[in-house]
Amino acid sequence: MPDTQSLNATAAATELDPDKIIDIDLAPLFRDDPDGRARVVAEARRACERSGFFLVHNTCIDDRVIQDTLTQMDRLFALPDDDPIKQAVHQDLAPGTTGWAPIFEEPSYQENTIAYMESFDAGPDVALFPSAEAAQEVGIWPIPWPDLPGFRDAVETYNAAANRLGRALFEVFSELVGEERGFFNRMSGDRAPKTLRLLHYPANDAPADDINVGIAAHTDFECFTIMYQTAPGLELTDVEGNWHQAPAAGGRFTIILGDMMERFTNGTLPATGHRVVNTPWQRYSLILFYAVDGDQVVAPLPQFVGPDRPARYPPVGQYAHIRNEVDRSVANLEAMTAQQNGLDGHTPPVV
Repeated sequence: MPDTQSLNATAAATELDPDKIIDIDLAPLFRDDPDGRARVVAEARRACERSGFFLVHNTCIDDRVIQDTLTQMDRLFALPDDDPIKQAVHQDLAPGTTGWAPIFEEPSYQENTIAYMESFDAGPDVALFPSAEAAQEVGIWPIPWPDLPGFRDAVETYNAAANRLGRALFEVFSELVGEERGFFNRMSGDRAPKTLRLLHYPANDAPADDINVGIAAHTDFECFTIMYQTAPGLELTDVEGNWHQAPAAGGRFTIILGDMMERFTNGTLPATGHRVVNTPWQRYSLILFYAVDGDQVVAPLPQFVGPDRPARYPPVGQYAHIRNEVDRSVANLEAMTAQQNGLDGHTPPVV
């Protein structure tokens, strides 16, 4: 499976074959139901082999928690960009990548692209670490919360529920790769760089070209990603690298695989390429990147390596991989901005 840099980023997407849309009932993971759990693992294995991603429902995330978070997102993103509340949490004021980032400031995962989206990012609590310096070493920075009553409570409630779902899915992936249930969770504590992203894609009429995108094609840098989307616009690659329009099923979460799961399995479970196209309708997405600990070194597991199947990936730390990919994408954005300045004397928008 191509990584971010070698994805066929501009290939057309087709409607997904219904046979490849595997929607898994996760209720057995949250009760004493061994047979049901075994069915979940089997369905997840089938999904990873057939499409490389899957939908889930009956999770531990209550609909009210989702709606409360979406309401708070709407309050923040509806503010003008020059509003003091937004400006006070601008990522430029923070040393890391937490807080609010306006439209056109998303890193360019593909060269010469401009993302038509804004975000609010939150990671683990720095207070979990012995010191701020220890947190920074593995990519964790303080979260600048906006001065909006109820915003922090709603987002932290959603984040806690989504992390519980992530732990349950890590148990599934542990069994799927032939390990015992707690295998991956032992590598992924509360301090792991699991970032929650609240994404806003405004309705827009940006040109349908290779430059203007909702977000550029990429694979995620962690083990897997839990995605909730309010409207269509997401496109995914299948296990053969073909692009498909992802379903936006009500009440469902989309689970895609990341770079670290591909590395753990020596390519058996390939990372899911994905992108968002510009749409004439507004979209919100709630994204949790589920990672192992920042200093955890990831390499192919022994059961996926042999004399006829050498390791395809060198060992790499989780945070080091995130940092490498972010740095490359930021450099792409800076090059694009410089190009725009040289061409017309001002930065995007290009719309």
